[in-house]
Amino acid sequence: MRRSLALTLSAGLLLALAGCSASPAAADCSTAATSGGSSDLVTASGDFGSDPAASFPSPLVPKQLERTVITQGDGAEVGPGSTLDVTYSLYDGETGQSAGAPTTGYIVLSDSLQGDLTDALTCTHVGDRVAVALPNELATQIASGAPGSLVMVFDIENAFPQAADGAPQPGQSGFPSVVHDENGRPGVGINGPAPDEAKSALIKKGDGDQIKDGDQVLVQSTGVSYDTRKVTNSTWETGSPQLWVMSEDASTTQGSSQPAGITPFLVGQTVGSEVLVVLPGSGGGASATAYVVDILGILPAS
Repeated sequence: MRRSLALTLSAGLLLALAGCSASPAAADCSTAATSGGSSDLVTASGDFGSDPAASFPSPLVPKQLERTVITQGDGAEVGPGSTLDVTYSLYDGETGQSAGAPTTGYIVLSDSLQGDLTDALTCTHVGDRVAVALPNELATQIASGAPGSLVMVFDIENAFPQAADGAPQPGQSGFPSVVHDENGRPGVGINGPAPDEAKSALIKKGDGDQIKDGDQVLVQSTGVSYDTRKVTNSTWETGSPQLWVMSEDASTTQGSSQPAGITPFLVGQTVGSEVLVVLPGSGGGASATAYVVDILGILPAS
């Protein structure tokens, strides 16, 4: 099954922040969906990561969003804003019939995720198989024209955090200041003159795999102009990280906000790191820009 990023990975804008540096907050499970009389009736006998062969008595008529962990995994907990690598299947809650073949891809647990699926999947774990029962008012957000309820079965194969979780590093002179909110979202303060050459500083050092040439890397990115002192582009505003290809070939980076010239400062870094990269302005009048890049993970080649 081919994996698709088209539904969830995009670019956006962000406001600069002020305040004290902080590590990302622990997952808040207070809004997570709970099990109920409908989701508890769903069973699944298929192999993990493939057709779950789910079954349940029909019709199912959940009054609210319900979720039940059918099989518990032993991986990391899923927090708000995480990017999940999942295989999911849909079933008509009225008839119990499958709505098609399983879909494998990446979803981001943001406020814009339809069907309240962020609440359904927050505080699950990597390796979980989760049954989600959606009442009709939520089912129609997932499957237009759904006549009744919808059942979804998710296999959570991997999860990437919302922000870099590496160890904070000492600040370096000659660079903009970087602060974070409670979710790890960075803000950039620029006080000095625009740089004449590209350079980088390590803000957080992760202990994950090392980035190599050609890798597909999931990142959060914030860019701030030296001319205006304002954010020019960011993934944090939309709630969706981006996939950057570690290449200087412009044809491989089209469609993303990946800046030209940034790859050499990311290759060799480790997953979980946050890197501040300062790039000088171009001859065409573009402003020098400071980028804060959170390295969330390396995705397998498609």
